[in-house]
Amino acid sequence: MAIPEGEPAPEEIPTVISCFDTVEEAEQFIADGAPGDYEKLYPNDVSARAAAAATVTVGKIWTGTSRTGSVRVHWGAGSGCYGTTFGFPSLGSGWDNNIRSAEGFNNCWSSQYDGTSYTGTVLTCAPYCSTLGSMAARTSSIVYRPAGTFG
Repeated sequence: MAIPEGEPAPEEIPTVISCFDTVEEAEQFIADGAPGDYEKLYPNDVSARAAAAATVTVGKIWTGTSRTGSVRVHWGAGSGCYGTTFGFPSLGSGWDNNIRSAEGFNNCWSSQYDGTSYTGTVLTCAPYCSTLGSMAARTSSIVYRPAGTFG
């Protein structure tokens, strides 16, 4: 969910998760506008289809160091982190406290928090962390911010 710079996060953030056999399939899904998922996030938005056409990868997280292990691709609407922040207040089963490397894309740096809803200790990857050091296997929420912005 994109949150304009300086705006507070909404109370409830919808979650939609799609699974793919390969990263390439996930990236193609995002490039195609995340068909179906975007409409689930914004069911009452008449311009959802047009906005979905502008989906972009904002980051990836891995269960292993140096881009190894399972990968989750985070995406959002727009052109990336150009004046926009994308937040993921929880990571879900299998991902919470299981991240060991992370990378931001499209002008995004990722801030890894050890608490849900962006609380606790934070580590910012600018844009890539091959290892999370003392934050390894402690990430519970992530914010993708414009490059040059620390959590």
